[in-house]
Order: sequence, then structure tokens, then C-alpha cells
Amino acid sequence: MRERSLDKFESIFEQASIPVLDIKNVALTRLSVVLKGGLLDESILEMAAYLCRRFGAEALLHGPQASDPEAFREAARAREITAELEAFGSTAELVGQVSIERSQLVLLPEPEDETARMIDVDALVQGTRPPILLVRRPIAKPVEVFRRILHSLSGNFRQTQNFAYSFTLTESNGNLKLLHTIDENDLEDVRNALRVAPDIADETGEELLKSLARHGEQYLKAVVAASQDRPFDVQYYLAMGKVVPTVRAVLDSGTYGLLVVGSHSEGHSHVAASDYQLMHQVRDIPVLAL
Repeated sequence: MRERSLDKFESIFEQASIPVLDIKNVALTRLSVVLKGGLLDESILEMAAYLCRRFGAEALLHGPQASDPEAFREAARAREITAELEAFGSTAELVGQVSIERSQLVLLPEPEDETARMIDVDALVQGTRPPILLVRRPIAKPVEVFRRILHSLSGNFRQTQNFAYSFTLTESNGNLKLLHTIDENDLEDVRNALRVAPDIADETGEELLKSLARHGEQYLKAVVAASQDRPFDVQYYLAMGKVVPTVRAVLDSGTYGLLVVGSHSEGHSHVAASDYQLMHQVRDIPVLAL
């Protein structure tokens, strides 16, 4: 009975985790650039100018209604970005502007001073189709943001769009690390279900973890193998433990320029509890919330 239960679960997990290895790049043609009149605007504009040159994209400017639109336009023109500025009075208005313009990426400054933020990041991430790139510290060289990217993966990887931005943004000769953390606490329901029958032993939980790790590693190896034609290095790291401290430990072990969190499905962002913590707590490097 115990073996049949495990075999059945492994079969279900394996079917759900079949790798789709055709990872396509995102066509970055329109960027929404949010300016707030603070110290981080310069970094946001430098990053926007860099991405526009790299991808041939068009930058669209957004600023608060109380700001000086000509000052924003002048700062943008100094970086060869020519665009009108759309004024917003609330997060809902900004969400609407981004939706209408069909941008593929939103660049957002997130200052330390909460009174200067003006934007509800949670509402923006959940309410818009494109990912939000949060910048919380001045950036000297935008290219360095995309040389070493850490992508914290969640779920069973069925949606290749969750890889697309990382694979698109990583610089040539750069490095992309795919980190998948298996949190034993997330498997409690499955373990309890497997223990309904009296003949299922207590060590089933450990066996289940090993099974998930084995399938996860097989999948990540397949993704890495499928990325051999990319002009950058793709690595994977499979860990067991709490997601947030695991991601923090990996960030501390290397010089990363960008952390990618969350997942995307059917045009909507899905931010799990651990992704939510990382999205708000990691402030020394930019965070891309899918």
C-alpha cells in the first residue's frame, strides 16, 4: 500500500514536471519607466537607457501629478530617451496606464523613505501583466545588474514564461543561477494524505522529499542542457530548507546583480509567501517580481 501510494504520487509529480525546453526570449519593445523626483530617478533612467539600447525598446515615462513634467522629460532626453510623460495620481491609475500601453517591463524606484514611495508595490505587482523591476539602491553601472542573476524558482516549473525574463535579461558572458528550494513544511498536506492508511510508515515523508528532489534535479539538469546555445552560463542549485534564508545565503555567497522571484500564469502574477518576503526584504540589489 505504501509503495503504491508513493508510486502514484511520483507519477503525478513527474507528469506535472515534464520540462518544456523551448524557452523563448521576451520581445522587450516597450518599457514603463516610473519616476518620482527622488535620488533613485537617475538610476532608473540610466537602466532604462541601457535596456533601450540593448533591445531597441521604447521607454514610456510615468510620474506623479504633483511633479514637474518638463524636468522629467529633460532628464530623460539627457539619456537619449524621448517620450511624453503620463501623470498618475494613484497606484490604480498607474496600473491602468501600464495596461493600456502594453509594456513588457516596469522599472520602479522604491526609496527607503516610505513617505516618498507613493506606489503600493503589492497592488502594482498583482494588478499588472508585466514584471516589476524594483530598484532600491543607486546603480552605478546598469550592465552589472544583468551579469549575474539569481532566479528563485517556485512551483513545478510548468510555465516557461517564468524562465523567459531571466534568460532574456542575462548578459552575454554572464551567469544565471536557477535556485529551487524544497520546503518540507509545504509538503505537510501530501505527507498527511499518504499517512491515512495505517500501513504507511513514518519515514514516508523523508522518502517523499528524496523523490521530489530527484525529479526536481532531473528537470533542472534538462533546463541547463537545453540552454547550451545561450551566450551565458546557466547553473542550477537544488536545496532543502526554508526558502528565505536559503536564498539569502546564496545571495551572500556570490556577487549577484538581480534577484528574480514569483511566477506568472495567464497574465497574472502569483507571489507566494516566501516570494513576498524576498520581494520586500532584499534591498541591496534590484528585485524582479514576475
